[in-house]
Amino acid sequence: LNRNGILEPMEAGTVTNLFLVQKGITSTEDLHFFKNVKMIILDDNVIPNIVLNSLDQLELFSCTGCKISSFKAENLKNLSSLYLDNNLLEGISLNGIPKIDQLTLSLNQLKTVDLTQFKVLRKLNVEHNKLQKIDISGNPALQTLNVMGNKIKETDIKKGTKTDVTIFGAEE
Repeated sequence: LNRNGILEPMEAGTVTNLFLVQKGITSTEDLHFFKNVKMIILDDNVIPNIVLNSLDQLELFSCTGCKISSFKAENLKNLSSLYLDNNLLEGISLNGIPKIDQLTLSLNQLKTVDLTQFKVLRKLNVEHNKLQKIDISGNPALQTLNVMGNKIKETDIKKGTKTDVTIFGAEE
């Protein structure tokens, strides 16, 4: 680092972890400068809209309690953990994220969630949303599903033939 007080693109490229909890951050538009970042934690900032794309090294992204109302992620080929709990999400757009293993979307306003592309998803937490049904038939690796606090019965969960999942919080 050249210590000139300005984070230059070459310097940003050396950063692998961004731990920025409660820093008054309101935008993520500069994240693309951090080409080699593996972990981004932005919990407890106010960031209404987030678009994440083409961060090839990113493995973990967390923005819990960020008052997010719009979240879009695409072409994150190494992202395996995504934590977006306690936000204002009514919908979510996730595309080109083949390695997602752990997805936490609890305490939002989600009415639907499309899980079809997540073939290696093992843990899904969607508790306390507005879901009335969920389709996990295309998630053969899923081990745990938490739907507590939604109006979901076991019969509202579409399972696949190979689905061997432990479900928490389905209504009787």
